Amino acid sequence: MERGRNLDQKSYFLILPHSQWSDHFFTVSITDSDLDVLAREIEEFKPKVRENIFSLSSDAIKRKILSIHLLINLGLSYHFENEIEETLKEAFEKIENLIADENDLYTISIMFRVFRTYGHNMLSDVFNRFKGNNGEFKESLIENVKGMLSLYEAVHFGTTTDHMLDEASRFTLDHLEPLTTGHTAIPLHILKLIRKALHIPQHRNSQALVARAYISFYEQEEDHDETLLKLAKLNF
Repeated sequence: MERGRNLDQKSYFLILPHSQWSDHFFTVSITDSDLDVLAREIEEFKPKVRENIFSLSSDAIKRKILSIHLLINLGLSYHFENEIEETLKEAFEKIENLIADENDLYTISIMFRVFRTYGHNMLSDVFNRFKGNNGEFKESLIENVKGMLSLYEAVHFGTTTDHMLDEASRFTLDHLEPLTTGHTAIPLHILKLIRKALHIPQHRNSQALVARAYISFYEQEEDHDETLLKLAKLNF
């Protein structure tokens, strides 16, 4: 095996032709006027989004939390930090009642991620409800692809004492990785999100890259909110 290169050895480099784009992207000018227009458009959409999400009744707290998850992934959460923190503080005080009868893997996983993102220590034993009598995660969960993906993302918010999440990580990886071959009936936009998550989980990725990928994903979701999507695109 080659131990190293001789530093005195000559190196040869291929001279590539000059790019047709030249310095185009460095010379495109964005005027203060353009930025002002963009800023005004963003400010016009923010009240609409704020009303759609945070004006929901107290009975719709789970919907608020799922919407906060969207704000985070779309790169919009910093516009609504006060509302988010107030909503989650109030919700976490009622956490036991909030999750008591909730058996949807996607919803619980999203709630876990959102609460921990904002410093609220939702316990990982909440995922015990998805285990069978044999102590293993139920095989029926495999059919809930979005739930499995959300659980996989949730495990990256664990601490060294969250042994439950180690089990969840193995379970989700064992069933998500085979899906990346593409030989399934999963919609392409969901498949792309799975591949990105397995490459770099959102929690460990840059916010800008997460937002760009999630805007593309969210746009293809049938139930997406047009106002929220428009704001995300303007903001990006």
